[in-house]
Amino acid sequence: MKILNKKIILPSILFIVIISGCLTGPSVIEHGIFAPSRHEYVLGQDGVCSIQFDDTLTLWTFADTILGKWKTGKGPVSSLENDTVTEGMISNSLAWSEKITPANFKNIKLSYLTEDGRPTQFIKNRSGEDPLYHRFWALDGVRIGNRVYVYYLHIFVPDYTKFLDFKVLYSGLAVWYIPEGWKPGDHVRFKRLGPMFKGEYPAYGASVMKKDGYVYLAGHFKKGDRFPLSFARVREDKIEDTGSYEFITENGKWVNDIDSAGEFFGDVSGECSISYNSSLKKYVLIYSKIFTGEIKTATFTGFENIKEAKLVTVYKPEKKEGAPMWPYSGKEIFSEDGRIFIIYIDPMIYQPMLIELKL
Repeated sequence: MKILNKKIILPSILFIVIISGCLTGPSVIEHGIFAPSRHEYVLGQDGVCSIQFDDTLTLWTFADTILGKWKTGKGPVSSLENDTVTEGMISNSLAWSEKITPANFKNIKLSYLTEDGRPTQFIKNRSGEDPLYHRFWALDGVRIGNRVYVYYLHIFVPDYTKFLDFKVLYSGLAVWYIPEGWKPGDHVRFKRLGPMFKGEYPAYGASVMKKDGYVYLAGHFKKGDRFPLSFARVREDKIEDTGSYEFITENGKWVNDIDSAGEFFGDVSGECSISYNSSLKKYVLIYSKIFTGEIKTATFTGFENIKEAKLVTVYKPEKKEGAPMWPYSGKEIFSEDGRIFIIYIDPMIYQPMLIELKL
């Protein structure tokens, strides 16, 4: 999923190699395509987000998800176009796995929410919402008590034959009330709540985190040739109340007026991630730089001084010959003991690629 960079076409694969970060900085290890077990269900995806469900289980949300068959039966080899017979694209999907850790991330197995044996949308179109024109891009989410919340964007596509011809109608919120005794494979039913943030931008929900009783959100702007971020927060027990959200200003103050929300960074391609790293004792923002695909990290001690964040380029993926755009949507999917695991989307094969950042 992405506000800016959206394409389904494709070829090639990164091999595993250890490199050093750009200039000076942490070391990076490339791990290739994230969770190849996905290829049992899907051909390609973007908009990858992880939600910690409990001590044993991780939920995964995805945005655009391509369905069909592999010609080789092995996943992408030369290009998604050459290696597949596509049968459609749904605008969101949901999977689960055992809790992802440094011990299992290389062979983590994802299982998908399905209907009639095929992955299905967990954020559904309502009657009268033709999926060719109304799409629901899943963003990030959070579990609070017996509920899982996922933010999403309601997208209107006036002409689905045209590349990047779409408009964001609003940022929404979907909720799943977890039945007692639920286990993987049981039914999952998300309910769409009303629009949370009307209008096209900022598109809140690009990243979600919990800390000290609050839920923090990153939102994405598109302003001419600038692509900044905005940040919001809400108390956990008020997450469904649009009027309870606060927004950080450029002066580092939390206010209730969304029009006073500050703009930060300015070069963000697609989604990002925001987390609190207990090893660093700092917040860590990770994103892909627009027009270059570089993976950048920003660290800061509190949102009140985010303008002074230390910004570092840690990795620059290759833009392959013939690629329709630069890699996009760099984000953390989990971290542990000074290691941050990051994915970005390779538009040639429409796959999330995994790298490991060692601090």
